[in-house]
Amino acid sequence: MNPVLPILVLIAIVCAIALLWLFVSAAFLLWGARLVDIERCSFGRAIGTIFLGGIAWFIVLAVFNAAPLVGTGLGLLLGFCVSSVVMMAIFSTTFGKALAANILAWVLPFLVAGGLVLLGFALMGIFVALA
Repeated sequence: MNPVLPILVLIAIVCAIALLWLFVSAAFLLWGARLVDIERCSFGRAIGTIFLGGIAWFIVLAVFNAAPLVGTGLGLLLGFCVSSVVMMAIFSTTFGKALAANILAWVLPFLVAGGLVLLGFALMGIFVALA
């Protein structure tokens, strides 16, 4: 067996997970954009926004993480703003709508996960009652 093969498989798995994360994040951003009523929204624009906004957000967080507590909070808030500016350019929308869509795209996965947990508990209760 080639000793490089496990490393290549690991790299392929990491790339597949990153691509899946990109698509799921873009879906939540697209959902948030539609809830905020942004007119020119598409899945391709959402992918571009997630990719470019993520790079910009990472740069802002890296700059502001030098200060432990204040820098992290400020970097997070400015990251939302920078990502919203990127979304403004790609979606041709206002800053308020872009910021609202970004915040919704950040909150919606937690709401969906909570809903799935509640659904799981309900199904588990039904299965236990039937057993």
